[in-house]
Parts: sequence; C-alpha cells; structure tokens
Amino acid sequence: MGAENIKTGVQATILGLLVVVVFMMIFYRLFGLFANIALALNVLLIMTVLSWFGATLTLPGIAGIVLTIGMAVDANVLIFSRIREEMSRGASPQQAIFAGYERAFITIFDSNLTTFLVALILFIIGTGPVKGFAITLCVGIATSMFTAIVASRALVNLYYGNRKNLQKISIGSWAT
Repeated sequence: MGAENIKTGVQATILGLLVVVVFMMIFYRLFGLFANIALALNVLLIMTVLSWFGATLTLPGIAGIVLTIGMAVDANVLIFSRIREEMSRGASPQQAIFAGYERAFITIFDSNLTTFLVALILFIIGTGPVKGFAITLCVGIATSMFTAIVASRALVNLYYGNRKNLQKISIGSWAT
C-alpha cells in the first residue's frame, strides 16, 4: 500500500506541475517559459540535494516538493506583477525588468524566510514523517530562492539584456 501511495503522490505532483506549466505559459507567455525552466531546475536541484543526503521519497517529502513548487511559482508571479506595475508606470522594459526583480526580492525573501523558520522548527520538534517534510521543505525553499531570483533573472537578462531600443516585452496579455 505504501508503494502505491508514493506512486499516486508522484503522479499527482507531475499532474500539478503540468497544470502550473500550462498556466504560466498562458498567462505570462515568454516570461512563463523562463519561470517554467527555473521551476524545472528547482525540482532537479531538490532531487539532487535530497539524493546527496540519501533521502527516501515519502509522502511527506512529496508534500514538501509540492509546497515548494507553489512557493516557486508564487515568487515568479510576484516578480512578473512588479514588472507589469513598472511598465504601467511608464518605465522602459529594461527598467521595469530591473525594478521588478529588485522590488519583489524583499517580499519573496520575507515569505521564504518565515516558511524556512517554521520548517526548521518542525524539524527540531517533529519526528519521522514530519522531519522528512521539514527537510524537503527547507531544501526546496533554498533551491526556489535561487531559481526564482537568480536563474529566471539570468534567463530574462540573457534574452532581453542586450537589446537596444526595446519597446515591448512578452509578459502576458496585460503587458505593453
């Protein structure tokens, strides 16, 4: 029964990830692609770090990964919303991208720090499955901070960074 639950949990995670990927592509277009690449990198990093620790994938671990996926998507949504706000205020696309990442950072950092601290407390006082969830969540928060802020920004800068006279960016149907 345990193996069947793990299989179902992995399938649910993959389905949820696919829904998120489609959502990001529809609502954020090219920026959604960048976020999806960063999200895939995030899941890969989580699995890599957990394998370094010799961790076994359990249902609580899967729950930690799912929560991390949600938090990583949230970070990108915050950044993209900031970029849109900057564009609506009249900033150039280059200025909006820079300001969007800079201004969203503190909000992302605050929310991830508080979640990390709660996960740390869960690890300290928890046992068994709770510790597994806490470890996965801590690793996921660390990797999602890197991928949402560094990796997605690197992709955006790689694509838009050297374009002179950039007038428009592909960040969804609300962008100019």
